[in-house]
Parts: sequence; structure tokens; C-alpha cells
Amino acid sequence: MKVVIILLIASSLFLGASRAFALLSTETLPEGINSPSFRYGNLDGIGERYTDDGSLITLGDYKSVNFDAKTLQKFNADARKLITALNKFGASGLGDKFNLGVLHVDTQPHVNYFAPVFARGVTSKWTVAAGVPFVNYTNRIKLSQQFSNIDYYRSQFSGLSPELDEALNTDLGKATNDTLAQKGYKKLEDHNDSFVGDVQLVSIYKFFDDSRTALIYQAQINLPTGPQYDCDDLAALNNFGRTNINNTIAYSYKFWKMTAVPFASYILNVPDQITERVPSNEDDTLPDAVNKERIHRQIGNSQIVGSNLFYDWNDQLSLGTGYEYGNKEADSFSGSRGLRYDMLSKYTASNFHKVKAQIVYSTVSSYFKKKSLLPMIASLEISDYVAGVNVERQLAQELNLMLFF
Repeated sequence: MKVVIILLIASSLFLGASRAFALLSTETLPEGINSPSFRYGNLDGIGERYTDDGSLITLGDYKSVNFDAKTLQKFNADARKLITALNKFGASGLGDKFNLGVLHVDTQPHVNYFAPVFARGVTSKWTVAAGVPFVNYTNRIKLSQQFSNIDYYRSQFSGLSPELDEALNTDLGKATNDTLAQKGYKKLEDHNDSFVGDVQLVSIYKFFDDSRTALIYQAQINLPTGPQYDCDDLAALNNFGRTNINNTIAYSYKFWKMTAVPFASYILNVPDQITERVPSNEDDTLPDAVNKERIHRQIGNSQIVGSNLFYDWNDQLSLGTGYEYGNKEADSFSGSRGLRYDMLSKYTASNFHKVKAQIVYSTVSSYFKKKSLLPMIASLEISDYVAGVNVERQLAQELNLMLFF
């Protein structure tokens, strides 16, 4: 008996850790100064997801499927025949109580990245930069069958017919990959992929800067140089190859040894085209290859507000903390074949609450006092999505080394 499943391993991932700049400030480079920097980071926690009601659950629990009689009949004609036949044996309802168990999908996704960034102070008020992330994505995937009552049915009905024996000996994991192969999907297996991500260009312009306050506008352009969308791989990361512009206004106010930096951002996504498998109806959760279509995609724009707070311990050491709230609009899709493009938009509207902490060590001041050999800044930032809706949790750590010449 063939088994059809509802399954999607890796859904949309914001991947905020691949930004060209970390904890936002209003600093710009002096005119003519160059600054290469090297960012090393990793992203954990993306195996957990905040659902549409805000609950945090693992993707394994979120994507597991209970193959009871009702589910089997819904997706498979052979299963309907089997359950009807079982209902004719002995006490009524034997077929309705048939359960192949739960197909548990255990996933362990992880992202590492290295991003060299080069920045230059064009003027005392204008800094430009470019960053190229090199990404390694791994995902351990394990399928397991749990809580089945099939042993009882084997003991009662084995040997009655070859077709019935085949159904009673179904391995959900193998049947899943067999069904995926028949539909043209790639096998569900471990991933270990390395690739160049989306290149990012940044411009920071400072409107004014006095002894206490400053105001900047930062524009960050994301270019689609990373991997393209792959509708045949249910475990693909599928959040690269996009074009967007992140517009940010940030204001800073200094008091005592502290600097507060409230900010607001608007991420504008440029419409594009992708090849996607489009459902024919609400029950078509695993569309066939014939449903592939080149469709128009408009990723929902995002609004982010937040504030950072920096404390200068001394000339060399400073601490930072921050909070962000982000809201993303729903994606929209359109095509020419009259399929259910609206189904692709389900659960794509999202929001998140993010907290951040940072420690910074700088030799810039001591360099000018001739106490250090090189002017440099080293920082470590940790951030986490502490709440959200329709978004993966993202626990990120990033180490940044910035030089000046």
C-alpha cells in the first residue's frame, strides 16, 4: 500500500544572522578610512518553531503525521479499500480502528556562516560596505514509526491475501521516500551543503552628529546571488536568492557612559518568479510534478522597531543589549493555470520578539595613545527569538573582528 504524507521540513527562515552589520549603532567611518571585518556565526534553535498560536514546538512534532484510518482514507484509494474490507471482518469498526501509527520526523537543522565585509568612509558622514556570506547548512533527518496498532492486525489477518499482507507490513519511512520519489521529490536524507549566500551592499549616511545625539539612514540591499528556490527538496533552506532593500532610521542619545539607539526598519521585497508545485485543492498537500509552474511571488514586506543600549565600561570595553519586534506581511503568489495559489500563502504572515546582548573590545583609543600595535574592534553578539508567530526560533552567536587602515 502506498502512503502519502503531509510534510515540509524547512519552512521560511528569516536568517537575521547573515546581516552585514550586527547590533545597530549610529557610528560611521572617518573619511578615507578602510575597514575590513570578518564575521563568524552560527544559527541554532531553527529546529523549533513558533506556531500560529504562538506556541513553541519542535519541527519534529509540528510535521509528524498520524496515519489513522481517517487520514489513510483521505489520501489513498488502496487504503480505503483495505479499511472497508477490514470493517467486514468480525466486530464492526475494525477498519476504522486501523492505525499505521505516527510518522515522526526528527530534524536537526544548523547553519554556520563566515562573512567577510569591507567598509570605507567615503566622507565623514557617509560609509559604504559590501559583505559576502559563505554558508554551511546541515540537517540530520530521521524518520521513525511510533504508536502503531498494526501488530494486532497482523496477528489476526496475516495470510488472507498477498495485498493485505503487503499493507500490514508497511514501513512508513520507506513508504514515505517511495511516494516522494514517485512524485519527483528528492529523498528525505541528511544535508551538508556549503554555498555562497546573498551578497549585501550597505550605505550609511549620517544626517548630524553632536556631542550627545546623532541620526543616520542605513540602506541595505540584498542581491540574489545565493541558491535558488528548490520546490523538489522538502528539506531545502529555500530562503536565499532574494532581492530586498532594508531601510533603517536610527537615532542615538548619549548620557553618562551610556548610549541609547532606538531605530525603525522597513524591509521591501522585490517581486520575483520561482518554479513551485502548486496545490490543486486544499487536500493536495504534496503536489505532483505536473503541478510545477513558473509563478510570480511577492514576499511580504517587514516592519521592525527596536532599541539598543550601550554601556562604555572604559576606553576598551563596552557592553550592549537590545530588543526588536518584527512583523512580516503574508506572501502572495499568482500564476496562469488556475491552481490554488492562495494555499501557498498560508502561515507566511509572521512576527517575532528578539533580544540581543553584545560585548565589545576595542584598541582604537589605545592605538592613538601608542599603547596598541593595531586599531581593531572585536565583538561577540548573542541573540534569540524569545516569542513569535509562524517563525522558527533563531538562537544566533556571532564573533566579529574589525580592522582599520
